Amino acid sequence: MDEPKPIIPFEPVPVRARHDGWTVEKQYDFIEALAETGIVEEACRRVGMSRTSADNLRTRPCGAPFRRAWQIALDYALYRIEEDAFTRSRRGVARPIFHKGEQVGEWRHYDERLTMFLLRSFRPERYGKALDRLLARREDAGEEGPEDPGITLDGGLTEIEFNARDVPLDERDDDEPCAL
Repeated sequence: MDEPKPIIPFEPVPVRARHDGWTVEKQYDFIEALAETGIVEEACRRVGMSRTSADNLRTRPCGAPFRRAWQIALDYALYRIEEDAFTRSRRGVARPIFHKGEQVGEWRHYDERLTMFLLRSFRPERYGKALDRLLARREDAGEEGPEDPGITLDGGLTEIEFNARDVPLDERDDDEPCAL
């Protein structure tokens, strides 16, 4: 009978056989639980081991494969968190509606801050701050700009002010205050 392959293959740390210690199965189960939850304490609880013993196993000189598997499991858990954030941004989160102490319905809450964070993080060239977009375009074009972004912004404002002096004012502009 074939044993199921672990989702994150690695070479388990060789340990002395103990009834209450780390076994090959516990190491595989721990890494799988860590990939599923992203929480070390929860993964330890699932395999019946302490956080201290997991840290000790990870820091052993021969524990490099276990350390790499641990990091891969946490990276996978972060990937799942990203997926969950995208789902919440697109589908919202159900919030209950209560009337006289009983739930009578629900409404969907869409967190626009989460949506903006995702857009700015994954598409900074389009949804990032204006200065970030300017600097990104310069980097893409291979242009060397000043070290301080404030210098770039100040130079741009100076050019706008200079060009604005050449524009004649309308008659209307003198009489009416500017609307913001």
